[in-house]
Amino acid sequence: LMDLEIEKAKELLTDEIKLNPENYYAYYLDQTCDAYKLLINSSEKEYEAFLENYDRKREIMDNKDEDSPYYLACYAEMELQSGIFNIIHGSSFTGIRKGYSAYKNVYRNLKKYPKFKPSLKLDGFFNVAVSNLPPFVKWVASFFGVSADFNHGMKLLRENYLSQKKTEGINAEAALFVILAAKVNKTPEIVYNFTKSLDSRVSQTFIHRYFKANIAYRTGKNEEALKTLQQIDVSENAFADVIYSYLMGKILLRKLDPKAGYYLSRYLSYLEKKEYLKEMNYNLALFYLINDDHQKFLEHCEIVRDEGMDMNERDREALYEANLDYDPDINLVKARLLLDGGYVNQFKTTLKSFEANHRNILAYEIEYQFLKARFETSRVIKKAAIARFKRVIELAEDKDYYFASEAALRLGDIYKKMGKTELAIDYYEKSIKLYDNDYYEYIEDKAVKGLNSLSPS
Repeated sequence: LMDLEIEKAKELLTDEIKLNPENYYAYYLDQTCDAYKLLINSSEKEYEAFLENYDRKREIMDNKDEDSPYYLACYAEMELQSGIFNIIHGSSFTGIRKGYSAYKNVYRNLKKYPKFKPSLKLDGFFNVAVSNLPPFVKWVASFFGVSADFNHGMKLLRENYLSQKKTEGINAEAALFVILAAKVNKTPEIVYNFTKSLDSRVSQTFIHRYFKANIAYRTGKNEEALKTLQQIDVSENAFADVIYSYLMGKILLRKLDPKAGYYLSRYLSYLEKKEYLKEMNYNLALFYLINDDHQKFLEHCEIVRDEGMDMNERDREALYEANLDYDPDINLVKARLLLDGGYVNQFKTTLKSFEANHRNILAYEIEYQFLKARFETSRVIKKAAIARFKRVIELAEDKDYYFASEAALRLGDIYKKMGKTELAIDYYEKSIKLYDNDYYEYIEDKAVKGLNSLSPS
């Protein structure tokens, strides 16, 4: 399963279930295989089949060895998987109900079997997930009186990994949960070294090579991400090829590589589910824009506005961008992509091209100042970065763009690192005040977390 050889895994599990029909762990693993398939790519029909199979497995498992801690652990995780897909596919109430039931089962298991180490995984996961609930379900935690602590969750997940480190297969899954927790929390940098420290039996699985590249991409190490991904052969693995194309397209786009269009289009040609349709069409729109095909840029922006769903954050970000009241400047788009990828020299060259040829449009001036400030922050040129972020706020605080809110967030981060707590609090609060709910969600999320880290509890 960690190599995404899903059909082979399911064949083995089918044989096991025939031999040992009472082995509920095999039912759990079989559903986990289906969950991986749904996460990678799925139609509505496959989702419905997943729910039917979940109900059937639950009936088979009912009243089987309920005194075993493994039973309730498997039962809870299967319920959680089903609830997550309910939410993704628009059945929020049903999904929330299942999620809460799974939550109660996990802590019932912990209370009954406090020394049962596998409980660490879901205990840690719930602490991370509840700390990072998306805006449309944040009310759930308050309604059910559920509290969580991300740092405690990460500690539990790391402890779970260490306790399972020598158990082949389970160690790879335990490591994956550590990585996914950091991604959910929007702090991929905290697991960058972890991805490089894994034992070769774990690190050489497809999933872990993929996420090693993904974390490098998320932390601005684009060339490292590219080299890691290029080492993976997906020629005979259709499931792996889907997410390989997804990440390769995004990596090459940051590099301004002409081959980006091939992988972005390839991913979209595979896509059956509605998730990521907006995100990847907007990436393809940017690809056409920076390659001087303005008509194709507009066509794909229209797809972003009219098709797909806005259930996940990446899709909502794409929708925000596609609805801007101006066409992006080509050089600024290139500069942002290059800066995100860590291509410093190319970024500086591209910004000079903008300076020499740009039109007098306020949105362009705001983004230019914002990108310069980000660059200066990355080079630890604090004084210049602070002045420029403040300039961004002056220019943009009464405009319907995210720049002012994020500039305030980044000023909060700078002042926090400098030990100037009062100023950091002021700017985190300003970021939250300037935030609008159609902006990039990480801005408010990080500002709130920054503020909470400095404010008395």
